[in-house]
Amino acid sequence: MKYSLIAGALSLLAVSAQADTLSLGYSGFYKHLDTVADAGTEQATLGFYLSRSDGKGLCTLHSGIIEMEGQQKGEVEVLPHGEFILPYDKQLDSDKAVVKLEVDSPVQCDISIQIQAVLPAGATDAAQLSSIRDEMKTLLEEMAGWPGRYFVPEVKGVQLQPLQQGESIEGLPKLALDDAALTGNSQWQLPAVRVTPWL
Repeated sequence: MKYSLIAGALSLLAVSAQADTLSLGYSGFYKHLDTVADAGTEQATLGFYLSRSDGKGLCTLHSGIIEMEGQQKGEVEVLPHGEFILPYDKQLDSDKAVVKLEVDSPVQCDISIQIQAVLPAGATDAAQLSSIRDEMKTLLEEMAGWPGRYFVPEVKGVQLQPLQQGESIEGLPKLALDDAALTGNSQWQLPAVRVTPWL
């Protein structure tokens, strides 16, 4: 079983797409939210994104709602860096709710699911990042199931990327830290970052 840092189109099938609205079944998202709950991780989670099918970054996502039989049941939180957040709600799964996302050119977008942790701006150290790495490994194994967990790729460390375009970490657009870098007492002063596994 092969995992990439961003795994695209994981069983999330479009119900319909019209004009600037992309409609997706909530149940596909719920399955992955349930995996995070089963993993019991505190910092590592799954981030939902819409990536351009031509490989040129993320689609522009404006807003979103959750509907059931034409009635709005909730709103989708859209973050500035392109991630959208859905509630973890078994009832919405049972009721076959639909997630409606307002995007530019929805036919050119694919669902991407990212194992990640998001850290606010401030100081972090090797111990915290090591803990996040371990949680990401746990989540990766939970996603793989049995016996797939015995074949998941090795997590070699973490990668940190600023959430805001134009920001950098120690002058770099991305900082990769291997396991050796996470064993000491190093500390970093960071902007708000997304932490992803280094596979």
